[in-house]
Amino acid sequence: MNVEIANKKQEPLMKRIYFEAKLIFEGKTPSRLDIKKDLCHHLSSKEALTVIRKIITDYGSERAIVSGYAYDDEAAMKKLESRYTMLRHLSKAERVAEKEKIKVAKLAAAPAAAKKKK
Repeated sequence: MNVEIANKKQEPLMKRIYFEAKLIFEGKTPSRLDIKKDLCHHLSSKEALTVIRKIITDYGSERAIVSGYAYDDEAAMKKLESRYTMLRHLSKAERVAEKEKIKVAKLAAAPAAAKKKK
């Protein structure tokens, strides 16, 4: 996989860097986690603080345009990114465990919400 950073813009108020990268690969489109590893190497950022927003490929081509953010700290990332976006960056096992944890939390909160209505 060949990665070339096409655009990089610092956003100091949001404590993040916006990036666009051109990606050349062989075969099928690499997974989000594989792309994230290579991007972090080129951006000199931590994997836990990097979020890929879009992966755009043309049908049949082995090229993609990737855009996303590299955050300075975890607090800024949690404040600005949605839960859905954060779930997309987990492995399948982690994603299932996180969804189960959210489901249990909702069920625990449901009786409390029912009492408030009465």
